Amino acid sequence: MIIENFSDLSESLEEIDITPDISLMPKLGFAGYSAPQAIGELVDNAIDARLENTLLNVSIKIGKDFISIADNGKGMEKEIISKALVLAFSTKKGQLGEFGLGMKTACLSLGDQFEIMTKSQGDKYEYLINFDKKEWESSSRGWKVPLKQRPGNVEDHFTIIKILQLKVFYPNLNNYIREDLQRRYAPFIRTDQLQVKVNDRSCRQEEFDLVEETRKELNLSVKGHKISGWYALLREGSQKGLYGFHTFRRGRMITTYDKVGFDPHPTLARIMGEVHMDHVPVTHNKREFIKESLEYQDAEAALREELKEIVKMARRKATQDTVTEDIKRNVDLWMDKLAESLRSDEFKNYTSRIKGVDVVSDPSSEQTGDAQVEKTDDPPSSTVNEPKAKNERNRNPKDTLPKNRHVIKIKGKNFFFDHAFSPLGYNQPWKTYTFNKEKGTLEIFTNTDFPAYLATTDKVFYAVIHISEALAEVFIQVAQEDATNIEDLRDLILRKASELKAQL
Repeated sequence: MIIENFSDLSESLEEIDITPDISLMPKLGFAGYSAPQAIGELVDNAIDARLENTLLNVSIKIGKDFISIADNGKGMEKEIISKALVLAFSTKKGQLGEFGLGMKTACLSLGDQFEIMTKSQGDKYEYLINFDKKEWESSSRGWKVPLKQRPGNVEDHFTIIKILQLKVFYPNLNNYIREDLQRRYAPFIRTDQLQVKVNDRSCRQEEFDLVEETRKELNLSVKGHKISGWYALLREGSQKGLYGFHTFRRGRMITTYDKVGFDPHPTLARIMGEVHMDHVPVTHNKREFIKESLEYQDAEAALREELKEIVKMARRKATQDTVTEDIKRNVDLWMDKLAESLRSDEFKNYTSRIKGVDVVSDPSSEQTGDAQVEKTDDPPSSTVNEPKAKNERNRNPKDTLPKNRHVIKIKGKNFFFDHAFSPLGYNQPWKTYTFNKEKGTLEIFTNTDFPAYLATTDKVFYAVIHISEALAEVFIQVAQEDATNIEDLRDLILRKASELKAQL
């Protein structure tokens, strides 16, 4: 029989002991902390315990068989140190160590034994707690550890945590830790609230090589909550993902190189900055924001709107960097051969069956083949463009083309064509072109925002494909030929141009 209403069971059989198994404590060491994250947790506790109007000094020592973290904070009184190893115990509301799990988890992530020595100002005694994984698992004391004390200087105040029986060590660990901490606690270091030394070397404020004129302060209000920081463009981008935002909550770094507010893309590899979101909830290990929370989603939407202009600037800068003069010269050489391919016997044979279509053998002899194209701000009377993506602003190519020197002849009329690389939008086609039949101009653009652009190692031939396609499409349009022939015509142009290029 299934009982649907448990209120009918008025009597309790017994009370069940749900004290955690003794193995839970050592298992905290398998939380997945990296060494910098674990040490960061212990520095968090020091920051929470700093004295007002006093520079907090944290000294970290890293040896082959130990790691120690010492601070000159308030220290812990007997009643606090007595509960320091109690899981989830915390008196910190709205502070970095509010969950009461960080210290235990961090220490056990680093080693199988640790000790905490502390003293608060005004107390006569120093207190010591020691935890040893091997002893813990073999002891019959249950969830208890001994607390020791000894007389101390009344004016002293400090906490020292020492981890032994290390799980991880490598020769460059101290430098790795220092570099992480100077990034992780940049706001505190920058405002002279914190000084951190790793093996006697100070953590310095992280420096960025920025394009200073692009730097902008971030100051948003989202449903009454403040989002602050800054953003700018780096002089040199990173294709290893080392760009984006260092995010902070209450002055403590949560994530590094976070692409919050924009989508990761090679053309955006110069965006750098800091974002402080004190109101957005984080996971208990403080390694990431809870992205499912409404606070995070509102913040992300506000940042995405704020960053629109810097995203455009980054894309323009990426285009400038990738399109070298050597690439332009090689594309120009290819266009000479493409134009020559349209004057070849093979192309004449292909077009001879089309009534009224001929190809000029020497453009300069029949019309002004070297004539410049008239520039105008008026829209072309006959324009062919690839369709724009829905909900994306049209981004028209800038008038960046040089004077047109390449010419083809269709139905007795010369058409001058040229090409340029241009950032047209991430969701736009990989190429577009404008064709003015009356003025005889064809302007072809390779979209440098298209993902495949930065993925290709041969940007010259990538552009050549676009030029060949545009020439074939325009030829078919003017000749009023069957559009199903476009691919054949493009392949013919490319094949002949490649042969001519190879002769060089």
